[in-house]
Amino acid sequence: MVVALTALLLAAAPAEPVPLSFAEALDAAGRAPLPAATARALEAKRAEDARISGLVANPQLTVEPGWRRQEAVGSGLDLRVGVAQPLNLSGQSGARREAARLETESLSEEARARLLSRRLAMAEAWLGLWAAEQAQARAAEEVQLAAEFQKAVEAAAALGASTRLEVAEAVTHAAEARLAELDAQGLVAERRAQLSRQLGRAAAQPPLSTRGPLPEVTLPPESRWPELLALAARKPDVTALALGARAERARANELRASRGFQLQLGASALREYDGAVGGVATLGLTPPLFDHAERERGPLLAQAARLEGEAGEAAAAAFAELSLAFHEVEHSHEVVELLKGTLLPGAEEAANLSVLLFRAGDTTVLEVVRLRRVLASARIRLGHALADEALARVRVRFLIDAADISTPEGSTP
Repeated sequence: MVVALTALLLAAAPAEPVPLSFAEALDAAGRAPLPAATARALEAKRAEDARISGLVANPQLTVEPGWRRQEAVGSGLDLRVGVAQPLNLSGQSGARREAARLETESLSEEARARLLSRRLAMAEAWLGLWAAEQAQARAAEEVQLAAEFQKAVEAAAALGASTRLEVAEAVTHAAEARLAELDAQGLVAERRAQLSRQLGRAAAQPPLSTRGPLPEVTLPPESRWPELLALAARKPDVTALALGARAERARANELRASRGFQLQLGASALREYDGAVGGVATLGLTPPLFDHAERERGPLLAQAARLEGEAGEAAAAAFAELSLAFHEVEHSHEVVELLKGTLLPGAEEAANLSVLLFRAGDTTVLEVVRLRRVLASARIRLGHALADEALARVRVRFLIDAADISTPEGSTP
């Protein structure tokens, strides 16, 4: 019974988190279900494109058995066997290859866009979890410090050096610290679920945790940022839409060519009922007098116009996205510098001095609690600010690389 109970408790215990570094998370982005499926679709399309024939129609084989009767000769079986090959004279073969090429290029850009989107989402999820874990660690430290301070206030109250109000303030601060720790634990669980979702992991797998430092990303100098903004429209989702519009027009041209001049070449072998044999050559021409595939081309041309409009909107969005990303790099760096250089050192010094003054009887519990709250908030905010700065730099780096912009000063993490 003891063994069974131990096994049951071990089975019910929460699994240890699996550590995952930032680089490992990015490597796993391409293996997530949707990006991996898009990559397989591209490979399948390329494989089929390579097998496209130069002829647009298959040959036709005909067998025509018959029976004939003539008074002078008698009766017997006739047989005609023929083969015919239709040929398009309006360039359908070249139009078909061009349409297939543009379709593949559009699908390739779509695959790049999906991978970029997943890598950005993966980076945001990993950095969000890192910040949440840092907040949880700072909250746990504050819980311990608040408990120690509560004991000190209660000991002072027992000696008559503190009032009941001050004891209540210390107890309240300890409870608030514990609530902050619980909130941080909940945020960690939420961010772990987000990271698992981006990875496409099953719910039964162990939770994840971050491992290693924040990514270090080198960006091009600010003097080049206007130049890079001008190339923002080369983002994969923009080029995928533009290529999609061209592919729709190429398919419309292919349809028009399919209704162009059609030449049919054929040959037949004859064997008549009286034993005579012979051959016949056939030549046919179908001119495009009435049907030019207007019915089929209309929806394709309409879709091309719509995709061109979407490409224009996406280009404007890409410009705004990169512009905002550059701003976020500057803004997040200023926030980090202010927290690290001024707010956090000042809050730490004030909190430490308030504790010393309280022990010397020169300040109140309320003042100590207020300064401890400021310090705890600054420590947690610094973790989020560091993650925000790293995410801003990663986003800029990804957007630059996705637009195929060559920057020797840095590389994708």
